Amino acid sequence: MEKQTKSAIIYGDQNFLVPPHLNFGAFVLQKILARNKEQAALINGATGEQITFGEMAQKIANISSSLSRLGVLQGDVVAICSENRIEYLLTSLAVFYSGAIITFFNNAYTKAEITHALGISKPKYIFLSGEVYKAQYDVIENTKIVKTYVIYDDVSMKSNCIHFRELSEKQVDIKSCKYFDFKGTPHTGMVLYSSGTTGLAKGAKITHLNLIVACLQPMMTDRNITPLTIAPWSSTMGIILILQKLAHGRTCVFLSKYNEELYLQTIQKYKIGILFVAPPLVVMFCKSSLVKKYDVSSVEIIYSGGAPITLEVITQLKERYLLLHIIQGYGMTEATGAVTQDTDKEPKIGSVGKVVPGVIIKISNPETNETLGCREQGEVRIKGLAVFQGYLGMDPRDIFDDEGYYKTGDIAYFDEDGCFYIVDRIKELIKYKGWQVTPSELEAVILQHPAIKDAGVTGTPDTLAGELPTAFVVKQPGAKVIEQEIIDFVANKVAPWKKLRGGVIFLDEIPKTPSGKILRRKLKALLSKQSPQKLPVSKL
Repeated sequence: MEKQTKSAIIYGDQNFLVPPHLNFGAFVLQKILARNKEQAALINGATGEQITFGEMAQKIANISSSLSRLGVLQGDVVAICSENRIEYLLTSLAVFYSGAIITFFNNAYTKAEITHALGISKPKYIFLSGEVYKAQYDVIENTKIVKTYVIYDDVSMKSNCIHFRELSEKQVDIKSCKYFDFKGTPHTGMVLYSSGTTGLAKGAKITHLNLIVACLQPMMTDRNITPLTIAPWSSTMGIILILQKLAHGRTCVFLSKYNEELYLQTIQKYKIGILFVAPPLVVMFCKSSLVKKYDVSSVEIIYSGGAPITLEVITQLKERYLLLHIIQGYGMTEATGAVTQDTDKEPKIGSVGKVVPGVIIKISNPETNETLGCREQGEVRIKGLAVFQGYLGMDPRDIFDDEGYYKTGDIAYFDEDGCFYIVDRIKELIKYKGWQVTPSELEAVILQHPAIKDAGVTGTPDTLAGELPTAFVVKQPGAKVIEQEIIDFVANKVAPWKKLRGGVIFLDEIPKTPSGKILRRKLKALLSKQSPQKLPVSKL
């Protein structure tokens, strides 16, 4: 790449050979069929359950054919709400293959959150784990949106439910199983939920073309080493990483939830070579005493996304474990995963790497829209074959600029070699262990408490978690309420990563602009004045 010294638009490699049918499910199935049928494709690190590429191909064909018999049509929305499990990916790929649209609900969603997500994508069909079925069936049924339920586990079921094995075990001839041909026209294939700054999650429309391009991007390493992933597949990082690895023919080990000892046991048992983690797990490797009990010498590379890793942590990891590389990337739902990514070829410490294939970046002055140059800080704006169509129900003019670039809200710059560095974000999202937490959503919940007059939320910096959601509240006149009462009130209404782990600070007034917008920079300034004894300490 030429040295960058002036105003520029930075391109990733745009050379792609995409299939004319533009069906992501067919694209992946063709890749799978080209692999050694006896090679393990997926391994559940907790249970040891696994499936080969050959078995996977057959199951995808079986399920896709069954979806047709169920009446699933092109464009219908099918949802999954489950922990990570082999059936999850089989279902997803079969839905793509059939031409329907897949969407994922996090299995830790509260009743309010799953109701909100259902209202966005309106799925006719939903696949549930037994645990989610028991906890959420009544909530989902009350929305009158879902027509048919498919349950992964053996549980007592209602009459509108069927068991997953009824779809997956009816054998069909793979060669006769027809995929939906989109004939070169991009269509939405997946809806992922992306938290914004103005309220609850928004449904991002990801096309089959977006997904194909994301999976055609080169691997960050060409070493034939086994990856371990723990990110939930309802998240962008989780689902895109696992789909990429399958498309490239890699055996993938996964876990459905984090447990420190199980995580380390899995690394030792399967001789894991590359870890895909959020920054809190990186810190765990630095500080954990349990690590000494297990042989983790197989780990050559740690790939981290979601928040920057400090130079100090990188140095400690390399010295302690003799790692070859710690690679960072910068991505988002709206880019179908990575925007920039480092590789193990020439990693630059502190950088989040160069633009990935399928993405175009410009750095813009957010006020004037002027395109900026080398080492000039501005807003990251992106477009290209990997960039999403927009949000369900939102006017594209609100999220794309006049040239069609998505306005990310993140502040960054690039150097002379085209490597990017994330500085800050215009967005007010709190990043807790890689999860996005919307301050305005938490504020709305807190204000439901009768003793609270006003509230503002921001993130307290934390070494382990990145940021801890922290509330500033103003009491109603004469009201009596204590910190723990507010923490418990919120905890009962939100997903685990949205809890007020940063605590509650009482104020006489929330700082705001004349137009009424909360001045979060002033809230952060107030945080910096808190004594160390009053600041929270997080635990992994």
